[in-house]
Amino acid sequence: MLYLAIIFLSAFLLFQVQPLIAKLILPFFGGGAAIWTACLLFFQAFLLLGYFYSHCLTQLKSVKMQLSIHLGLIALSLLTLPIGMSLFTYVSPTTAPLLSILLLLTSSIGLPYFVLSSTGPLIQRWLTYVEVGKLPYQLYSLSNVGSLLALLSFPFVFEPLLSTTQQSIYWTVGYGIFAGLIITLLWKMSQLSLTTSVDTKPMENNHSNHGIRLIDKVLWISLAMVGVIILVATTNAMTQNIPPVPFLWILPLCLYLLTFIVSFHSPKWYVREYWFALFVLTACLALLMHFIGSQFDIVSQVIIYSCILFIACMICHGELARLKPAVEKLTLYYLFISLGGFLGSAFVAFIAQNIFEQFLEFPLAIISVFVLLALSVFIQLDKHVKKQTWLIPINIILAVSFTLGLVYLNTLFIKTNVFSERNFYGILSVKDVEINGKIQRRLIDGTTSHGTQSLASGEAKTPRSYYRKNTGVALTIEQLTRQRVLKGQSLNAGFVGLGAGTLAAYASAGDDYIFYELNPAVISAAQNYFSYLADSAANIELVQGDGRVSLQKQLDSDGSQQFDLLVIDAFSGDSIPQHLLTQEALALYFKHLKQDGILVVHISNTHLNLIPLVRGLANVLDKDIVYVKTKAKGSEEHDAQWVMLTNNQDFLNDARLKVYLSAWPRENSVEDNLIIWSDEHSDLLSVLK
Repeated sequence: MLYLAIIFLSAFLLFQVQPLIAKLILPFFGGGAAIWTACLLFFQAFLLLGYFYSHCLTQLKSVKMQLSIHLGLIALSLLTLPIGMSLFTYVSPTTAPLLSILLLLTSSIGLPYFVLSSTGPLIQRWLTYVEVGKLPYQLYSLSNVGSLLALLSFPFVFEPLLSTTQQSIYWTVGYGIFAGLIITLLWKMSQLSLTTSVDTKPMENNHSNHGIRLIDKVLWISLAMVGVIILVATTNAMTQNIPPVPFLWILPLCLYLLTFIVSFHSPKWYVREYWFALFVLTACLALLMHFIGSQFDIVSQVIIYSCILFIACMICHGELARLKPAVEKLTLYYLFISLGGFLGSAFVAFIAQNIFEQFLEFPLAIISVFVLLALSVFIQLDKHVKKQTWLIPINIILAVSFTLGLVYLNTLFIKTNVFSERNFYGILSVKDVEINGKIQRRLIDGTTSHGTQSLASGEAKTPRSYYRKNTGVALTIEQLTRQRVLKGQSLNAGFVGLGAGTLAAYASAGDDYIFYELNPAVISAAQNYFSYLADSAANIELVQGDGRVSLQKQLDSDGSQQFDLLVIDAFSGDSIPQHLLTQEALALYFKHLKQDGILVVHISNTHLNLIPLVRGLANVLDKDIVYVKTKAKGSEEHDAQWVMLTNNQDFLNDARLKVYLSAWPRENSVEDNLIIWSDEHSDLLSVLK
């Protein structure tokens, strides 16, 4: 029973800390989807180190020596508690975000996470010393159940009910309980006369009769690697259009773990030909979603991507379960699986980002499943199982066909590209498209337009898209400019989010505009492929870095910027990152505004209803709020929603704006519907449409 409790609790803590620590660091690195990818790389790397440690430790002949070494490691890990981010000041989130995240995670949870990572294979191997001949593979399924429960409880129990600080405290207490249990086990085992020699009976479908072949090890690594690539790529796809938050990290990871549970619990659940038939259908969907997934609503996207992920991982992990070795090779088997997982995360974080301008790792991983399934069937032809040789040529043909289809469709997809760059923050493209006989240049972040400029003669200086005339931000700048002209003053404005630099077109001579932009690729695109900045009459300053972090640094070092206007327009995909819309964030913004200054927030969104949130924040800060929705007049335009928060009575009494004071959507008029986010607590589910 003690073995079961330790296995379950270690897995629970191992996976509950993942969304917790990722959410804690999210604000410092801009709130983009790549932060979770970087976190997964860390988790996979330390899982690999933990499995490697377990494998090496269990090779020692003396069981008591194994117990003593592990006891020392546990004691050392307790000295690093409680978990936290005390070393954040030593990392640089702007110049090297990936390295900074890895350093931050190592300093905050590295040693406890390492101990938890080693627990599963170590305890399973020690069980074979106590109960000789017992096959512990079902304990692997139990550990994944613990992991699954941890992930499911986070968005529905811990995140809604507890602040991040409280969650960190409870996790630390849980780790203390885990340490007590495993120390108890070490003491009990030290009282027994144990040996590392194990007499195992040959298992069905294992390789104990002839040892582990090189091709077996290659498949262990490859199947695990492709499964993780599909996991990370699916998560990236889900979070392209809405903020990357724990729920959308957790759902794919839950499905991924569920395939491990099903595959390793019983061989009856993985019927190869049935799962293959389902996979062929979902592979077609995967190719389709790669190019037009953004056309679906968020619920449809999540359902389709979830089906693709689950079925693809069932193939990978079902074949892994069929290839499991005899028990004396248990830690080696887990080590190779962990190595594959790490290589999958590293491939997405390092290699794919540098060799692919699109998220091609997603369709390529799907194609790889066909190849690996054919290879797995081939090397198992000598087993006493049902012959399925027909799967080998069919999978090879499908792999070739899908590859050709991918090349053809991708050629069509990028034919309008003028510029494309992929970096830590995602994929940025500049596309020239023809609209009503005229060429428009668009800045695309992932699948979302972040700025448009007409290339037609005489139209280059005209603001378009979400920033066109009569939108909330345009009305605000025009009204403030009139006020400043009457007073003989210029406009001092800040903009969190650069996009194509469209708002620079509204400036008058002598105005000072500061743009805060996290992504260096956006700055490069705005300067080299759009002319709004170059044509602007304002004095333009560009500050690279997360807007909130940069504003806080300026406040600490130079004091308030004394803006007349501050515009929050920093989008990650299709929405402003959560950390830019908390009570603490807005309090910071108003510290940089003059007493009569105006905060303008862009809330246009396909999937989220941010109106109750901004109204709730306005109430807390005791600010009047104006909501302006400008409907699209043609297919080339978008509905634009802006809100202005201020106590500037001259602005609020403007005749053009008064009509908007009572123009709130009817469903958002009840005060009980108001939502308030803080740095300690924010819930994306509360604003889903």
